[in-house]
Amino acid sequence: MNPQELQNLCDQYKAMVDAGSITKDEYLQLLTGINIMEGINEDAEGLQLKETLNTILNAAVSAASLMA
Repeated sequence: MNPQELQNLCDQYKAMVDAGSITKDEYLQLLTGINIMEGINEDAEGLQLKETLNTILNAAVSAASLMA
């Protein structure tokens, strides 16, 4: 999954929360699942991409945590 695909998926999940299709807790579980699915590890070859994906996920989780 590249950063744009990840951002699109996060945006899609956020829209689902905004529409009431899923709860905030379900949203956080989905984001956590992506993080686990991507298996952010520290191999040298994909480190930069994985760091970018991790940054995007952390931002999405932080934003979700601030939602009322």
